[in-house]
Amino acid sequence: MFNKENNSTSVSTGTTTTKHDTLLGKSTKINGDISFNGTLHLDGCINGSIISGQADDILRVSESGTIEGKVEVANIIINGKVKGDITASGKIEVLAKASIEGNVFYTNIEMETGSKINGQLIYQDDKKPKNISKIDDKKAK
Repeated sequence: MFNKENNSTSVSTGTTTTKHDTLLGKSTKINGDISFNGTLHLDGCINGSIISGQADDILRVSESGTIEGKVEVANIIINGKVKGDITASGKIEVLAKASIEGNVFYTNIEMETGSKINGQLIYQDDKKPKNISKIDDKKAK
């Protein structure tokens, strides 16, 4: 367990297994900014900014996850609560139980029925091509 080169965790959710580089559980509360690479799965609470550094990074906010602060990531899947502006250079998936209070700056967004956004949706017209298919590839792993 401790001598492996790959320090990521696999979580099984029914029929699919998702690989996470970082998992923050329900009882975890962080006051401060977080910078990550890879996949960050949040079940707990973060009071601060979250920033990712690579084009294929994914932030997953579960139904129990909450964020109070600015979010700047490549890709994000939200089913919890976010209070603050969100900027994603890739794809944003807003699931049915998601609640967002803040502006959402996006290039590609998908919203399910029941999700809530209290803020502006602002399209980011970027001439550079984005690799947005990687979020779907990573979800399948």
